[in-house]
Amino acid sequence: MSETDGEVWVNKVLRVYDESRVRLSEVDSLAELREDILRASFQKGAVHLDSGVEQPYFFEKYLIVARPTILRRLARFLAARIPAGTDRVAAPTLGAVAIGTAVSLETGLPLAIVRSGEADGSGRRSVEGGLHPGEIVILIEDVVVTGQRALMAVRKLREAGVIVTAVVSVIDCGRGAADRFTEEGLDYDSLFQTPTLLPKGIS
Repeated sequence: MSETDGEVWVNKVLRVYDESRVRLSEVDSLAELREDILRASFQKGAVHLDSGVEQPYFFEKYLIVARPTILRRLARFLAARIPAGTDRVAAPTLGAVAIGTAVSLETGLPLAIVRSGEADGSGRRSVEGGLHPGEIVILIEDVVVTGQRALMAVRKLREAGVIVTAVVSVIDCGRGAADRFTEEGLDYDSLFQTPTLLPKGIS
């Protein structure tokens, strides 16, 4: 291959990384992410969830957060749903912490981590991360079923003196969480709802 041919080949390869190349629209990019999440995390088979709900399927959240290419895009889409004026994001342990950290990196907002257990006399706090009273906080969740775990985290955050205004999740399973959040004065937004996320033939 001549030097000229080599230059042409290199230019063609590098054009893949060119900022001016055609990019997917937000809609198509979200659809692509949906397919990747489905392939990575969807599991068939009867399961009894911690929330008490029984389903013939579930989404393995740890298989979502374990993939950097998925986690990076999730952070971008979730970050776009954080309202202006937010002071901090928060995430309950364990699975949502990786997503909360990714959103924190994407937005530059500090992160609070909400423990699943209660505070005790050993110095263990319900919320870690250096909260300041009066901060506006958005809770980041992974998979929301009934919303009870998120509401418990919201309670702990509010008891710590901050103002929680919304919950933002990756997947909403359509089990009434939205109504429960509304009753608590919380806005709610999710990237995906199971009716649009499930493979054909699964309900």
